[in-house]
Amino acid sequence: MKTSRQLCRDGWDSDLSSILLLLHLIPPSALGRKRPGKVSASQAEKHLVVFKKTGTNIEEHLDAITTSTQPYLLAVGRRKKVAHQFFIILDKNAIACRSTSSLGAFDELFKAHYVFATTYNPMLCNMFTFIQTTVYNIDVGTVKETPRVAEIRARLLH
Repeated sequence: MKTSRQLCRDGWDSDLSSILLLLHLIPPSALGRKRPGKVSASQAEKHLVVFKKTGTNIEEHLDAITTSTQPYLLAVGRRKKVAHQFFIILDKNAIACRSTSSLGAFDELFKAHYVFATTYNPMLCNMFTFIQTTVYNIDVGTVKETPRVAEIRARLLH
């Protein structure tokens, strides 16, 4: 498991590094019988945020998407640590985030799941469920949580 310091060294700012650390603390579950195989948190990161350097053609990024994916963040900047523009990528469309901070962009990404009635990416479901129940206090007690999500939420709140 990566530490917050390692995630920062990987290039992200401290806010996004903290979110990625949460992904490592609450790793993805196995994807079931139909899609066997354990997914690492490092693999799941690529389904949460993708970085492109300033000057990259966003349309080319969208054209390169071959399958319909759940919403994710596209961070644009000179370096990961100083990304200055964020987009929510959904169905081969780029929706500019109002926020220029990674934390604000993540907040917009979370809320986009509700606005566009999309499900969480299975690789990110545990992390988003934790955010949903612990940070936003949505559907606590009614949403299906993994034991790990429930344990971390209980430890944090008690």
